This record gives sequence, C-alpha cells and structure tokens, in this order.
Amino acid sequence: MQLVTYISDINFAPAEESAKLTDIVGVAKRKNPEFDITGVLFYLEGKFLQVIEGPKEHITQLMQNISADPRHKNVDVLIDTPVEMRGFQQWNMDHFHLNSEQKFDAVTLRELTASFQTNLLPRSDMLVFFYKSLLEQKATEA
Repeated sequence: MQLVTYISDINFAPAEESAKLTDIVGVAKRKNPEFDITGVLFYLEGKFLQVIEGPKEHITQLMQNISADPRHKNVDVLIDTPVEMRGFQQWNMDHFHLNSEQKFDAVTLRELTASFQTNLLPRSDMLVFFYKSLLEQKATEA
C-alpha cells in the first residue's frame, strides 16, 4: 500500500471552478474503485491538496496522470511512502472545498508535513484529519 500527498496549483479560470471540481471528483469516484485507490481532495483558493492511497503501481500511474492533467500545474509531492494499512478505506475520493481569503503555501505545508511524517505516519487517516483541521483553521482566520 502506497500513500501519496501532493499540492498543485489550478490551471483553469476561477469561473470554471465549480464545473472542473465536479468533473475531477466525479471521474475519481468512478475510476478509483477499479484501481483500489482511496483518498481525499482539498481545494482552497486556487490550490489542490490531495491524499491518496492504494497499490503502489496504481498510485504511480495516477500521479503520472495528475502530472499530465492540464487542470493541474506545479505538482509538488509532499509525501510518497509505503504504509502498512489503508487509513481511510471507506473514502472513495471525498472532497472538501474550503473558502478563504488566505492561501496555504507549499513551504509551510511541507514543514508541517515533515513534522507529521516524523510523529504520526503511517496513519494516513490522521493525515487527512490533520490537513482538514489545518485548512479549516486557515479558512476561519480569514
């Protein structure tokens, strides 16, 4: 089982946001079960943060697909590690669209992720709750 977390910038106009997010989540919900992939997608003001897990070969292919997807740019992998067990087996690409005047930046997120890796991996379910809490806090600070 492989766990990957990445951050990327959107590569579409803000007016297309709703339609693009609906499409991304819809395709993931249809295709991920076929490849035994689970995960969660966060969207906040022009950035994606995604946590995915599944068989290594399927996660590798999915990351290649995401990197080639014209809706993403600046894909930055934060975590790419094997895990002993799936952390959120019931989540077939849940998603959270958070609104905020603030942006989360890759440097801060990378530092927080490093701390998480040191203290909490391989609990991918805790990683999702960690990111969700962090991003919700940013949204309420705005």
